[in-house]
Amino acid sequence: MKWDLQGTVMQILNTELRPGEKVISESGKMMYMSDNIKMETKALGGFWKSLKRKFAHESFFLVEFSPKGGTGIVAFASEVPGKIIPAKLKAGEELICQKDAFLCSETSVDFDATFTKRLGAGFLGGEGLILIKIKGPGQVFLNVGGEVTKLDLEAGQKVRIDTTCLAMFDANMDYSVERVKGLKNILWGGEGLFLATITGPGRVWIQSMPITELAAKLAQYMPSEKRGKAEVAGGLLRTLGKFGR
Repeated sequence: MKWDLQGTVMQILNTELRPGEKVISESGKMMYMSDNIKMETKALGGFWKSLKRKFAHESFFLVEFSPKGGTGIVAFASEVPGKIIPAKLKAGEELICQKDAFLCSETSVDFDATFTKRLGAGFLGGEGLILIKIKGPGQVFLNVGGEVTKLDLEAGQKVRIDTTCLAMFDANMDYSVERVKGLKNILWGGEGLFLATITGPGRVWIQSMPITELAAKLAQYMPSEKRGKAEVAGGLLRTLGKFGR
């Protein structure tokens, strides 16, 4: 199985499958495929696991792709401006990811929804009570918004992150939510009331443009009674142009 990432803003993942190899993806993420690729839609993991995925804003059904009669090609695309992040997981290794992050993986990877360990983190952490858990072994690809930076934290080392910018982290890490300190920071800091706190050891990936913030920004340019169509179109083109630079 060969993987090839192309593009910088709206990335494309090309996958070459040999006979006997399979890849699964979120429904609606396939961009194109060769005519010898067989596509099967399945509720992988059974009804309960599929239902949990649905509660986490993922698909109830996943799509399995496999070649017939030789090598085949299938390509997947991110649905937002951002990055496709590859991760090679060892047996038993787990990642906790934001909702809607899963793009595709080898069939050996277990893809499930999980509840946050702390109730407060679930209610206040920006991503809700349910997150996505990816378990190895195997190759997995996840999509995040904007640019991404990865931090490797040592034991006891902490990092505080805007709750919407936390893309994913190693499952062994401690995840909590803490209130921003200082009245002026709360009232005029512009960072919200809470920050996510991740404690090492482990890896954490941080995204620069969460889809919620992108949607809110674009909503400013949607038609309304107070703004004309020309003003809306001009503002929208300027915003989208920033992502294409």
